[in-house]
Amino acid sequence: MALDQVRKPFTVACVALPCSASAQPRDTSTIEVAAPGQLYDYVVHVQNTYDYRYNPEVRQDRILLARRVARPICSKMQIVGESKFKTEIFGLTTGKPDYVVYLKCLPLRSRIPR
Repeated sequence: MALDQVRKPFTVACVALPCSASAQPRDTSTIEVAAPGQLYDYVVHVQNTYDYRYNPEVRQDRILLARRVARPICSKMQIVGESKFKTEIFGLTTGKPDYVVYLKCLPLRSRIPR
């Protein structure tokens, strides 16, 4: 097989593979159901990039964004905790940390007229 015939597919693969290798969408917030037996119901991965009126380093901003993301699923919730994960690879790359907020859904009180 000639080198010219291999070069084009190799170049396409080198460009396409890094794009499809990331499982999580970048610069967005996602929500997952927590594993059974946890003290929380949902895990919200909040975005780690700056946006208009959002600073990922400010705790109140992360909590507010997590509540907004989870509101369609759980209208009344309690923040159980949060975590910060470093994404840098020692000596190779520096990256922004990933922020995670843990939420517990609270039962809605029924409004029974007296």
